[in-house]
Amino acid sequence: MAIEAQQSIFSELADFIVSQPTLTDIAEYRVPAAVEQRVQELLEKNREQGLSQEEQAEMDKFLAVSHLMTLAKAKARLKLPR
Repeated sequence: MAIEAQQSIFSELADFIVSQPTLTDIAEYRVPAAVEQRVQELLEKNREQGLSQEEQAEMDKFLAVSHLMTLAKAKARLKLPR
């Protein structure tokens, strides 16, 4: 699941970027439900028993993508007409 989820988030993001999204599309972007579910699983496991090194690396990648998209969404919203 870990490798599949990582590949899917990077693949999903790449597909989104090459689709030439509008500023509105960027501002409204949400990760797929399967990715969101995996992040929730990792967060819960981290609270209950901690993550393995592989799981922590997976979470770090999700966080990096999340930070990138948060920044892109904020910049897109600033450029949208009010």
